[in-house]
Amino acid sequence: MAKKSEKKSISQSANKFSGAEISTFGGKTLSVYKIFVLFAFCVLVLMSPYYRGLYFDYELGAFQAAMAAIFILFAIYLYLSKEGFLVNSKLELILLLFMVAYIVPYFFAANRRLALGEFFKYAFYFAVFYVASRISKGKAEKLAILNTLFLSTVGVAFFGYQAAVKLIPETARPLGMAMNGLWVGNMINSTLQYHNTAGTVLAFGFIISLMLAIYSENKLLKSFYFAFSSFIFTAFFYTYSRGSYSTLLLALLVFFLLLPREKRISLIFNIAIVGAFVIAFLNKVGANLNEHGKIKLWLVLLFQMLLVFALTYAFGFVERKLYGLSNNFYIAAAGAAIILAIIGFAIALKTHLIPSDMVAKIKSIAMFWKERNFVERMVFYKDGLKIFLRSPVFGYGGGAWVSLYFMYQSYLYFTTQSHNYFLQVLLDTGIVGFCILLIFLWFLFSTSLKAWAKKEQKENIIIAGLVAAAVQLYSHSVLDFDFSLASVQVLLFAALGVLVSTSSQILQKHKQEKVIYTGKKTNFVPALLAIFYLFVIVISLNFRLGNYYANIGQQALQMGNLSAAYSFLSKAVTYDPLSSNALSDYAVVLYRIGDQNKDANLIAKADGYFKQAIVNDRFNAKIRFKYAIYLLAHGAIDSGLSQIEQGIKLQPLQPANYELKADAYAKVGDYYLGKGDKEKAKKYFEVVLKIPEEIERVKKERERMPEVIRASPHINFEITDRIRQIVDEVRKEVNGI
Repeated sequence: MAKKSEKKSISQSANKFSGAEISTFGGKTLSVYKIFVLFAFCVLVLMSPYYRGLYFDYELGAFQAAMAAIFILFAIYLYLSKEGFLVNSKLELILLLFMVAYIVPYFFAANRRLALGEFFKYAFYFAVFYVASRISKGKAEKLAILNTLFLSTVGVAFFGYQAAVKLIPETARPLGMAMNGLWVGNMINSTLQYHNTAGTVLAFGFIISLMLAIYSENKLLKSFYFAFSSFIFTAFFYTYSRGSYSTLLLALLVFFLLLPREKRISLIFNIAIVGAFVIAFLNKVGANLNEHGKIKLWLVLLFQMLLVFALTYAFGFVERKLYGLSNNFYIAAAGAAIILAIIGFAIALKTHLIPSDMVAKIKSIAMFWKERNFVERMVFYKDGLKIFLRSPVFGYGGGAWVSLYFMYQSYLYFTTQSHNYFLQVLLDTGIVGFCILLIFLWFLFSTSLKAWAKKEQKENIIIAGLVAAAVQLYSHSVLDFDFSLASVQVLLFAALGVLVSTSSQILQKHKQEKVIYTGKKTNFVPALLAIFYLFVIVISLNFRLGNYYANIGQQALQMGNLSAAYSFLSKAVTYDPLSSNALSDYAVVLYRIGDQNKDANLIAKADGYFKQAIVNDRFNAKIRFKYAIYLLAHGAIDSGLSQIEQGIKLQPLQPANYELKADAYAKVGDYYLGKGDKEKAKKYFEVVLKIPEEIERVKKERERMPEVIRASPHINFEITDRIRQIVDEVRKEVNGI
C-alpha cells in the first residue's frame, strides 16, 4: 500500500508541475515528456546570446531548426493532452499575421533571400512565443523560463569579464561559439559582439534579476538574486552604451510604478544598496579589466556581491515592518531615497568614484542632439523614409535597408542597419506590417495592464518586471539595431510568452477573458503550422549548409583555386539557390573555367546565374559590376557598360565605382581605336573625360551634410588617383586623334 500511495503522490506532483489536466495517454509519461520539452526550450533560450547573438546565418539556421523541432514536439504534447493544439488567442493570430506581412513582399522584394530569411526569423520568434506562453501555465514552468533569462544574461556578463582579462583566447570556439570581439575598445561587447546590444541585454537581465529577487519569499534566495544583479549591473556600465543608460531609467520607472505598493519600498531600498556598491566598486573593477586582473577582478566582483548579499539579507528583516507605514511616510521615504540616490550619484561623479571616460559618456547624454552618433542616426532615418516612400504599402521585404540605402543616402556612409527597429519594419513590410506591429504591442500591453489592474500581488510582480523588461528592449530598439540580432528577440519573446500566460490566467480567473485552452481538438491553422515547421527545419539547415559552402567557395575563388571554388559553390547554390552572392560567385567560377577550357557551354551557363542573381537581388551594385566585367570580356560591350551605369545609379556616392566606369570606357575606346574606328573611340573617350564633372556634381551633396558629420575625417568623397591617371591618358589619346 505504501508503494501504491507513493506512486500516486508522484503522479499528482507531475500533474501539478504540468499545470494542466493530463489525458488518459500515460499521465506520468506525458508529464515527463513536457518536462523534456521545457528543458530543451530553456537550453535554447539560455544559449541564444552566446552564438554571436544569432546575427549570422550559420548559427541562426541551427537555432531556427532546433526551435522548429521543439515547437513540433510541444504541438504533439498539446495534441495528446487535454489542452489541445490550438492557435486561438488574439496575440498569436496577430503575430502570425505579422509573419504573413514579411512574406507578402517576397516576389517584389529588394532581396528575395533576405526577405525569406526575415520571414523565417519571425517564424522562429512565433515558435518561441507560442511555446513560452502555452507551457508556462504552472508556477514551476514560469520560474524555469524566467530563471533561464536571468542565467543567460549572467552568462553575457561573465563572458564579457572573461574576455577583458584575457582568460578567453579570441581563437577559442567552445561548443562552436566564436570568442572574438567580446572586449573591444575597453568596452564589453560580450558574445553579442556589439556594445550597445550588450548594454540593452544586460539592462534587460538586470530588471529580470530584480524582479526575481522581489518575487522570492526566501531571504537567502532573494539576496542571491540581488547579489547577481550587481554582477550584471557592473558589466552593464562597462558596455558604455549611452542609449541603454537612458532607456534603463525609463524601464525602471515603469517597473516601480507597476509594482505593488509594498514591493516599491523593497525595490527602492534594495536597488539603492545594489547601485551604491556597484558605483563604489566601478573604479576597482575598471582597473582590473585587463590581462593583469585575471584573479583580482574576480576577487573584487565576489567581494562586491558578498557585500550586496549581506546588506540586502539584513534589510530583509526590517523590510516587512516598513509595509505598515502610512502613505505619507512611504512617499516621503521614497522621495528621500531617490533624492539621496541622485545626490550620491552626483558625489560619485565629482569624487571620481566613476571612471572618467564613463563620466564623459554620461555627461554627453545631456547634449545628445550635438553628438555625431545622434545626428548620424537622424540622417539614417531621413534616408530610410525616402526608401519607404518608394514602396509604402507592403515595403521591400526583409533586408530592405541594406539593399537600398546606398541608392538614397545623403552622403557616403557604410552601415548595414537602419539603427531603428520600427523604421526597419516600415521599410520591410510597409504600412501594413507596421500597423500590425502596433496592434500587437497595443494588445500585449493593454492585456497586461488589464490583468495588472486586478491587483493579484504575486502575479503583478511578474507583470511589472516583464513589462519593464519589454519596455527596455523596445525603447532601445528605437535607437539601435538590437533586434537584428535574433537572440535579443528570442529573449524578448520568451519573456512576452510568460507575460501573456500570466495575464491571461488572471483575466480568466476574474472571468474577463475566454479560456484559451479549450478541449482536445485541432483546426487547420495548427495543422498547417506543424507541417510548416517541418519545412522550416529542412530549409534552415539547407540555408546553413549553403552559407557554409558559399564562404569556403568564396575563399577558394579569392585564392584562385577554381576547381575547389567550383566544387564548393556548386553545392552552395544547390542548398541555397536564392543567395545572390553565391550565385554571382559561382557564375564567375563558371566563366573563368570556361575561358580556360574554351568551353562555350560553361560561359553561357554563367550568364544565366548572373541574371538569376540580379533577379534575386536587383539593387546590388556589386553583382552588376561583376556581370559587367563578364559581359565586356565576352564581347557584349553595350550590355556591359549598361550594367556599369546601372550599378552607379545604385551606388552614386562610391568613388571606386567611377574608377571602374573610367577604366571600362577607356578600354572600350582603346578597342575601337585599335580597330581604326576613331569616331566610335572618341564617343567612349568623351564619357571618360566627363567623369570628373560627374564626381564634382556628387561632391556638392557634401555641403548639405550637418557640420558635425562633415568635420569627420572618415567622410570623404574625392576623385581617386587612378581616375586622374585614366583621364590624363585618355585626354592625350583624344588630342592625338
